[in-house]
Amino acid sequence: ISDYRYPSYFDAVVNETVSKYNLTEEEIVNNGYRIYTELDQNYQANMQIVYENTSLFPRAEDGTFAQSGSVALEPKTGGVRGVVGQVADNDKTGFRNFNYATQSKRSPGSTIKPLVVYTPAVEAGWALNKQLDNHTMQYDSYKVDNYAGIKTSREVPMYQSLAESLNLPAVATVNDLGVDKAFEAGEKFGLNMEKVDRVLGVALGSGVETNPLQMAQAYAAFANEGLMPEAHFISRIENASGQVIASHKNSQKRVIDKSVADKMTSMMLGTFTNGTGISSSPADYVMAGKTGTTEAVFNPEYTSDQWVIGYTPDVVISHWLGFPTTDENHYLAGSTSNGAAHVFRNIANTILPYTPGSTFTVENAYKQNGIAPANTKRQVQTNDNSQTDDNLSDIRGRAQSLVDEASRAISDAKIKEKAQTIWDSIVNLFR
Repeated sequence: ISDYRYPSYFDAVVNETVSKYNLTEEEIVNNGYRIYTELDQNYQANMQIVYENTSLFPRAEDGTFAQSGSVALEPKTGGVRGVVGQVADNDKTGFRNFNYATQSKRSPGSTIKPLVVYTPAVEAGWALNKQLDNHTMQYDSYKVDNYAGIKTSREVPMYQSLAESLNLPAVATVNDLGVDKAFEAGEKFGLNMEKVDRVLGVALGSGVETNPLQMAQAYAAFANEGLMPEAHFISRIENASGQVIASHKNSQKRVIDKSVADKMTSMMLGTFTNGTGISSSPADYVMAGKTGTTEAVFNPEYTSDQWVIGYTPDVVISHWLGFPTTDENHYLAGSTSNGAAHVFRNIANTILPYTPGSTFTVENAYKQNGIAPANTKRQVQTNDNSQTDDNLSDIRGRAQSLVDEASRAISDAKIKEKAQTIWDSIVNLFR
């Protein structure tokens, strides 16, 4: 199957149908089921067009592209509006390819800090401007430093520690509150902590494995006043007679109080205005979130994983970039700002215009403390000449063509009691 319009989304729907609703591939293809999904074609098409621009993705010396996965999730319901699970490569297009957005197991790096470090700190009553230890580098046998050895000082306020992704204060915080608190928080946010060693390194993501979908679900709690929904692709399934045989039951889990979620958002707004997310920041939109990197084992100047997770009250965008296996010939050079930031910003700039445009009700922690934003629209555009108005217009135009093409295919298809071709069954999935 190589002609379906939204391959990553379709594959994810099939996987969810099999794993959650216990249908087989053969039943899906041959029994005339109609599967209703959470897909937003505008989100999906724009994300796909961004991924078709392979110049945004690093390449190893042997020509191998880095891989990537991105998810756009509605934070109130958990409905996945768009997903791309591989970098575009026409030579490898196929049915149910590996989806790096939903199936990978990668280190979250510093994107774990809001979950297991700073949420417990806020719950413990720490003020956002509480001064944290930014100089202790050794705890018994465990050694730590800030990324690239930068920003070591006596103390630093908590909101700055988060926004600038400083490692020393994060580890110091977990040391003060206790490792058990970090693990309780990780489990609460839906991370699998069973096989993770109970060490201070969990503050930086050590031993934790996750993917963009799982992280989008976790961050949805911050965007949704402390309530975490269940991420899902399928809303309901009907048989050929129109009978509903399965449906998603919307559920939200209270993981943190609204006041805690608000304070976390206040700090994470600083990521894009004054912190490590400046180069990821979309033009004309306000986002909160976190970046993350994982250092390559063989050289700390290189990275294995790069993340950007950003959210508004309307959408969570979770993006990961990296090689399937990191080695001396396959690695990412530099930090998130050199790689994942470009892809994330393109995605955000193209899909945010399709959101309701809801605004945050909390104030940036930097502004609360009298500090002006370091980020401006001009800075973002200067950092990457691919983000011109013409470039964005081209992406949106091509995405609209893809949406129109898919819509015509759907409207032209006739509902049959039993699908007679593979394409008919694919169209039915998105009716």
